[in-house]
Amino acid sequence: MDDLSFGTTFRDLIHGKSPHGNVSFSLKLQGEDGVFDMNASVQNIDETTAPEGLPTEYSVVSRFELREPFLLQLDWIPAAATAPEYEGKGVVPFRGLMPSIGTSLEAECGGRTLQNWRGLIQEYESEVEHLGPFRARIDRVYSMGTRVPLGFDGSGAPIRLAVDDRLADAVSSWYEENLDGWRLAISKPGAAFQCIIARGKSWEVNLADAGQGMQQVLPIVVQQLGHQIYEEAGFLDIIEQPELHLHTAAQAPLGELFLNTARLRNGQVIVETHSENLLLRIRRLIAEGADSALVALYWVDEQEDGHSTVRRIHIDEDGNLDWWREGVFSEGYEEVRAIRRAVRGRRPSGEAR
Repeated sequence: MDDLSFGTTFRDLIHGKSPHGNVSFSLKLQGEDGVFDMNASVQNIDETTAPEGLPTEYSVVSRFELREPFLLQLDWIPAAATAPEYEGKGVVPFRGLMPSIGTSLEAECGGRTLQNWRGLIQEYESEVEHLGPFRARIDRVYSMGTRVPLGFDGSGAPIRLAVDDRLADAVSSWYEENLDGWRLAISKPGAAFQCIIARGKSWEVNLADAGQGMQQVLPIVVQQLGHQIYEEAGFLDIIEQPELHLHTAAQAPLGELFLNTARLRNGQVIVETHSENLLLRIRRLIAEGADSALVALYWVDEQEDGHSTVRRIHIDEDGNLDWWREGVFSEGYEEVRAIRRAVRGRRPSGEAR
């Protein structure tokens, strides 16, 4: 996740960009050694009197609460100093959101440390794949190599196909079924490879020369079919605007792709989308018998003062929604009504339709 950058300063994470705001984080993990359950608050400090040449703002973990596997609570003593002190504990250095446990804290916690859990958290981080809204364009030629992370821009997808024939075949079948009969193949001339799409017996082009939709969707299909083929467990996928650049007919199959991953119950897929067809396909599959409990639908609404609210929308076993914002996805219907009004306005009174 090191390649992600949401906001250039800590203030960008705070509602209203308050110079004295704070952000809270909670984490609960199940591991072989039991449960790890923590909460941490990070406070922004706007120190305008800092000596020249030093940062005028910094952040500090103002409260750390560990509930399991043992109890530990650290409360920051506000002070104009970059070495934070905590009530009854003195100066406690932190690595990220977790304290670097010293001798005194180890004794207080019965000799146990947080190092094993820190390692497990880092392992869990490797299971998180975040695909941004603008995926990388496909290159005309790639060098052969080993499997790499997908990356925020999905640029690791082609090499995954080049080293995994089973995955490449599954992706090719998905393309053929859902993208107008186009098949995807990996051509491997020597130490290089190319992503090729073909339809029929004679129409073959490099994927780099195909439409943006076919290129943009590749990392998503590679990611989801990889989970399904190998039944990978413990993953967390975050995908922004999977429908980008796809024509409307190709957006609906993405809903089925995500639901098929959810059916495995091995991980979670969080999708941010503006696609009506994607949602309609999921509703249809639920009406046809898919478990509605596999899907959690949320509406995020921006308020006038700048903050956002989140509302859960429930889908029943018939695919019906218990709430929907009026006017959303109604543009097509409204345009058809306007066309009919315009046609009626041109006809003389009493003319037959």
